[in-house]
Amino acid sequence: MRPGTGVPMQRGGAVDGFLLAYDGFDPGSEGLREALTSTGNGYLCTRGTAEWEEADGVHYPGTYAHGGYNRETTILGGLPVLNEDLVNLPNWLVLQLRVEGGDAIRLADVELLEYRHELDIRYAAVIRRLRFRDRDGRVTTLHSRRFVSMSDPHHGGIEWTLVAENWSGRVEVVTAIDGRVSNAGVARYRQLEGRHLNPVGPRTFGPEVIALKVGTRQSNLYIGQAARTRVFRGDQPLQAERRLYQMEDYIQQLLAFDVQQGVATRVEKLVTFYTSRDPAVSDTLVKAATSAARHTDFAATFGRHAAAWEELWQVCDVRVSGDERVQLLLRLHIAHVLQVCSRNTADLDAGLPARGLNGEAYRGHVFWDEIYAFPFLNVRLPEVTRELLMYRYRRIGEARAAAREAGLRGAMFPWQSGSEGIEETQRVHLNPVSGRWEPDLSRNQRHVNAAIFYNIWHYYQTTGDQAFLRDYGAEMMLEIARLWASIARFNPERER
Repeated sequence: MRPGTGVPMQRGGAVDGFLLAYDGFDPGSEGLREALTSTGNGYLCTRGTAEWEEADGVHYPGTYAHGGYNRETTILGGLPVLNEDLVNLPNWLVLQLRVEGGDAIRLADVELLEYRHELDIRYAAVIRRLRFRDRDGRVTTLHSRRFVSMSDPHHGGIEWTLVAENWSGRVEVVTAIDGRVSNAGVARYRQLEGRHLNPVGPRTFGPEVIALKVGTRQSNLYIGQAARTRVFRGDQPLQAERRLYQMEDYIQQLLAFDVQQGVATRVEKLVTFYTSRDPAVSDTLVKAATSAARHTDFAATFGRHAAAWEELWQVCDVRVSGDERVQLLLRLHIAHVLQVCSRNTADLDAGLPARGLNGEAYRGHVFWDEIYAFPFLNVRLPEVTRELLMYRYRRIGEARAAAREAGLRGAMFPWQSGSEGIEETQRVHLNPVSGRWEPDLSRNQRHVNAAIFYNIWHYYQTTGDQAFLRDYGAEMMLEIARLWASIARFNPERER
């Protein structure tokens, strides 16, 4: 790490300002590292949690998709409090290693001889290299690489490379999809209801594909995930003994096979995701499983993903000279923006959440933070800005209704927006200083409307998109202007 910066040095691997790297494991920093090394494609995003770890106060697996909201009610002091959250979706990462029938390997239970955690910014791939000694003295090297595909937004993949350094024997790999998750990633929200998913059921499709379907408890969104896991030695498939275990909200396969000292063995887990908001989908479970069965191998899928990122960087890269840290940070932030809002976002009716899709802070709501990203997108990917502005237009009816209910004219867009465009700001909020639940008055902020007006006008100034201005933009600008006119009052003492 550079002293005093919190930004890691670049050593090896990806070069030219495209590598975020951490040497050594630090439990106190893991939450931040997981957020910064998230991988996404503008459709969904997954935190950079190690595949073999569970949510435990140090690690927090989380996967979030645009539009994946759900409302739940919590009783606080006898009062019902309704909140809408961007839902933590089933954990597709689960890969766990067991050696000679022992417990699953976790970082806290082994002696780490080497540990490196990287984000290859160029291809939004999270990489871990670890070498560890277990309690029986066996030394093992594990290289993990994973991605969420930019070329096919419904695909992702994990590749493990295992090398037994001083032993040979039998290993078991647990591959699973876990729907027993909740929203528990933000400490101050934990008194609020975090259960958002109901199980629909697990299913298998042939010997290699497992699938799980869940539904949100209130918003009736169905999510299907499927995984195909295979083992290779070199380029040749390795036959593994498979055992299945499933519950209504969890499904796993256990793959057992032999490893030889010094010989690399690869495990590939290729995963697919679909929701009931996707077009051309009848059953999300069947769609995900069919797509997983058709998946090519990891290398081919990653190759298409890398090509899509190369195309994006040709349009979006910003180069500076003289300070490699500034170059690294620019590319890291660009990659984060593109993981949340890319060409894959165009048909999703999506806004730009304040936290992106990297965690549960701000509940996944859309505030005014888009004002910082739109100037970049306007000149690089203006078609993405246009669709993000359409998120606002599709909710103009609710904005008009909010203005009328407040005795105002025009359209009054909410401070916090989610699925419907109504005000999603909490009625009460936990004061982190006093520890008390107090009234939340931030819903009275109106400057988000000025930001939306500003964003529309600067999009038009940059692109000259008269069709958008004619059909959508001018209407929003006029209605926002009517709102401000109806708010304004003349102060004779100040003559303003």
